[in-house]
Amino acid sequence: MSRPLDSISAVSLLDGFPEPTLVMDAEGIIEYGNPAAAILFGKEGFAAGESIDAYIPEDERSRLQPLVWLKRWADSPTAPELRHVHLNCKTATGMQIPVQVRVGRLLDDPHRYVVMLQDIREVQARVQQTREAHRLAARMLAISADAIIAVDESLTIVYANPAADRLFEAAAGQLQNQPLEHLLPERFRSGHHKFMTAFAGDTRPARLMGERATIVGLTATGREIPLEASIAKITTGSGLIMSAHLRSPRSGPDDAGTVR
Repeated sequence: MSRPLDSISAVSLLDGFPEPTLVMDAEGIIEYGNPAAAILFGKEGFAAGESIDAYIPEDERSRLQPLVWLKRWADSPTAPELRHVHLNCKTATGMQIPVQVRVGRLLDDPHRYVVMLQDIREVQARVQQTREAHRLAARMLAISADAIIAVDESLTIVYANPAADRLFEAAAGQLQNQPLEHLLPERFRSGHHKFMTAFAGDTRPARLMGERATIVGLTATGREIPLEASIAKITTGSGLIMSAHLRSPRSGPDDAGTVR
């Protein structure tokens, strides 16, 4: 049987935790909640004998089975899987708050759990904003009149929008994972590779149309086409990505003598 949580030092320590923290027994009865937990749940304090079920919506209880989950993870509070375990808590007013949870057993009492909660509303809002920004960017790229091609440091195509497929007379997805040099006539490939290598190491993040001579592209059908290009680069978590915006010249010769 668990001893009462009456240690002044333990309570004082938990009272000072910035993270909302609960102590409960093996049956899910809350024995203690620190001030941060009271603020999270919108309460003055926690009454003796309250069950954790009172703070978890019914659909979450059915999905997660909190007590089963607590017992499963209490012995592994730093398990990588816990980074992906979120649940909704219910405040005193009935508002649901998404939280990330860490669980551990008290060292001197294996029948008592310490549960630490992290309010992740701001994190989820940022994730949602990022997803919406990605969806918007994807739509903008998809409807762009300019052909847009992105390559990695090995100059392998990692993205081509529909306009690029049309410009190079390729089927949808055909350009993906192809070497960039396949879009250039053989006589220009060596010089273009040197240019892209130099641009990758250049301090300038971009070169705009008008700064370069018209270049020559090679379509999937073997036809040579004159092109204007703007190029940019960005360093991502997976390495350097370089992108090009391509379009047919509005005026000028149908062929170009130099690729830079």
